[in-house]
Order: sequence, then C-alpha cells, then structure tokens
Amino acid sequence: MRTTMTTDPQPTLPFPTTAVTVPWDLRVPEADIYLVGFGMQLPNDFTLEMLAVLKRCTRVFAVPPIHAPDFGLPPMEDLSRLYGPAKDRRLTYREWTGLILDAAATAPPVAFATYGSVMCGASTPHQILQQAPGRGLSVHVTKTVSCFDGIWADLNMDPFYGLSVWEASVFLDLAITPDTKANLLLPQAPVLGISQGPDLATGTIAGSSTITQLRDHLLGFYPPEHPVYFIHTASGTSTGTEIETMPLVKLDHPGMQSHSTLLVPRLNAPAHLDYRPVPAS
Repeated sequence: MRTTMTTDPQPTLPFPTTAVTVPWDLRVPEADIYLVGFGMQLPNDFTLEMLAVLKRCTRVFAVPPIHAPDFGLPPMEDLSRLYGPAKDRRLTYREWTGLILDAAATAPPVAFATYGSVMCGASTPHQILQQAPGRGLSVHVTKTVSCFDGIWADLNMDPFYGLSVWEASVFLDLAITPDTKANLLLPQAPVLGISQGPDLATGTIAGSSTITQLRDHLLGFYPPEHPVYFIHTASGTSTGTEIETMPLVKLDHPGMQSHSTLLVPRLNAPAHLDYRPVPAS
C-alpha cells in the first residue's frame, strides 16, 4: 500500500516577513537616576534591562529590598524604615525623593526600585521625574510588568473592550461618574482614605473605615446586587491569585488584602466580555 501525505497550503501574506535578529549586546541609556520595577512575580518578571541597570548603580534604594545574589543584584537599602504608623505617608514619600536626589547628585548613578511597574501607583518616581531636571539630573525608567498586567492575565480580561482605572481615594474625592459600559478598577480601595504608613513591627497597615462611602457613591450608578471583586494578583514569591466576591451593597469592609484592587464589572456585558471568577473549591 502506498500512502501519500498531504499538507494544507500555507496562506500567502500580503506583505513580506522576516525574522527579527536580536542583538546580544544589551544597550541601556546612561542616566543619573534609574527608576526600576521588579515586576510582580520573582524572579519570573525580571528583565535583562532591570538586571543591567541595578548592577551599574552605586546605591539602590528599594521598597522592599530583595536579596538575589544569584542574579548578580547588589545589596539594597530599605526605604521602608522611614514609614511610621502615625506618620503621613506623603511626608515619607517626599523624604524618599529627597534622599534619592541627594544621592544621585553626590555619586551617580543610583536607582529606586519597587514591585510591579515603578510608574504605577507610586508617588516618589513621579516626584523624581518632576524635580530631577531642576537639579541637572537625568532619569531613565525601565519597563516591566505591573499589577494591572497580572489582572489581565489572571482574569482573562482584555482592557481594550473598555476599562477605567482610578485610585480609589481620588475616585471618591473627585466624585467621578463611572462609565458603566466599561470595567472599573479601583486600586487601593481597602486603604481608602488612609494617610498613615504601615506599622513595621507588625507588617500591617490600618484598614479603611470609610469604604462604605465608596459603596454609597457606586450605588448611585450600579444596582445593589451588582457583583464586585477584591483581587490580589500573584506577587513576590507567591503563585496564586486571591479573589473575594460580594454584592456591591455588602461592600462595607476593606477586603482580605490590604492593597488589593476592587473590580466593578461593566453593566449588561455580553457573556464573552463578562468576567466570571472561578469559584473556590
């Protein structure tokens, strides 16, 4: 018996294609200050640029510092020590900014490093970008995975179908009218209105006592039984995502994770766009 193997013809593309040749000589811009994100999961989200940047710095200020000698990372200075349970966090952030700018002016380059993307939800990097030019200092931001990337991946969400992101306290203070046709993300909802820093002795931060105000504002746009979700994406050395589900009307406590994000799904979403978490077994 003779067997003839056939294959489907490959489609003809309307444009020429070619493989991209990646150079091995990594190029990182020279700067006095590097703003660096670790990504969410360690070491999975480390980038080559992140490693190259941190290795060239005279000092690395981190929140939190990480110990990863196998990757050639230098020792890091812990800025968390400047937090205080009775100290305004905004003062702490200004102190971080001043310390980093002074260090860069004395012996550059230096780095500020933290979890996720350094540009998502952190005051100090933005203050540095604003103030560094006035002191004749240059700044470079490395690209990496943020907590938002974790939410898209963990929950199978496509933000292009409609998404709005507001820091929870700002959303409430400005009395923002949400677009109910888009998913709404409210980072730091569990610490809504909390201005103090964490207690380093216990590793905890006070929970919000005003989150019911956020609930009442949202009830002006969503029905009481509309589901909302507290989401804590996998970070650090953890491997799992934690989700707490409740109807909007029951949003009267800060959630199980002090820095989790509140997701308010869009109203009347088509089934293929609607996020439905997998129930816990």
